[in-house]
Amino acid sequence: MRAGLSQVALSERSGKDRAQIARWERDVVQPSLETLRELLQACGFDLELSLVPFLPPDPRRDARLHKALERTPQERLQAMLQARRR
Repeated sequence: MRAGLSQVALSERSGKDRAQIARWERDVVQPSLETLRELLQACGFDLELSLVPFLPPDPRRDARLHKALERTPQERLQAMLQARRR
């Protein structure tokens, strides 16, 4: 929902079966950590931001995080794809 994607759109972006995505949403089964990473990337999110331990404030890191959070999911996805091409 945060990425603004339907199950069909997420399926198309991630290459995962829509029925499987529905099972994950209903908590019938859980995706593997690798699959979760792929799904987050397909949504334009970064797994690293989700799993980092709490760290004391760091102005440089916080500025990068706030900049990333100001982007829409689509903008984050585009930035991630561009970074991969480099």
